[in-house]
Amino acid sequence: MNRVRFIQGEDKHVKLFVRAPNDEPFTILSATYTLSRFGEVEAKGECDINGHYLDIKMEPKKKTKSYILEITYAVADSVRKARIEVEVI
Repeated sequence: MNRVRFIQGEDKHVKLFVRAPNDEPFTILSATYTLSRFGEVEAKGECDINGHYLDIKMEPKKKTKSYILEITYAVADSVRKARIEVEVI
């Protein structure tokens, strides 16, 4: 699982690049995210879609190593997910 680090109080972008097997062409139809800690959702919303990049602007509130950013996106007739660990120091 990938990891990103914030310093408490930072408000910045997290970008995810989505690739297809065998470099097949595709379009991301929709994408959402949730930022949670111990199963409790702190933030959620829509991702900005720019080609094959998903962009989330966020500001985690608490110092912890246990945030999970879960991104759900739709490509054609399938729904896919990605998870990123978020650490706030």
